[in-house]
Amino acid sequence: MKKTNKLLFIMIFLLVTSLLSGCGNGTEEPEIKIHYGSEVLNPIYYGDLYNKEQEDIEKRFKDFMVGKRFSDLPIVAYGGKIQVEALNFETEEIEIYDYVLDENANIVSEYNISPLSISSVKEGIAEFTFEESLDLEMYQDFTIEGKLVHGLLIRCEIDNNTFAFSTLVLGE
Repeated sequence: MKKTNKLLFIMIFLLVTSLLSGCGNGTEEPEIKIHYGSEVLNPIYYGDLYNKEQEDIEKRFKDFMVGKRFSDLPIVAYGGKIQVEALNFETEEIEIYDYVLDENANIVSEYNISPLSISSVKEGIAEFTFEESLDLEMYQDFTIEGKLVHGLLIRCEIDNNTFAFSTLVLGE
């Protein structure tokens, strides 16, 4: 009798699970891969919501850094080429914003800036140069081991919605 109850329970569980898995709308969230040479930079996902306000951007930076040290972030040389690859979506261009962060993942540079780069996407890949700005001298009080923490925010239009991604790097 107990074996029959267990079997019945398993069958009901599998049936309910299969029904619930079919309830999704089948829409995938956009995914990207960010490269600096052969090094893969970890993306932070914002989706199409909560990617416009400075507080929302900073919150994702802070959440990403939980349990990590800024000194362990990947180092990107100024003048280096960074590639952004759209894995499961199409877009015509991406905008790159470069923010300088303090040790608490707060944006200390100007938030309302023009994009650092607007890159065309060719075959799913966009490339931009990580430039050193003359203004970086004014942020020397925020260096970590002599390097500035940069939050690179990547925005693109997908199906008439603005999606955002970012990555954190140390500029050298």
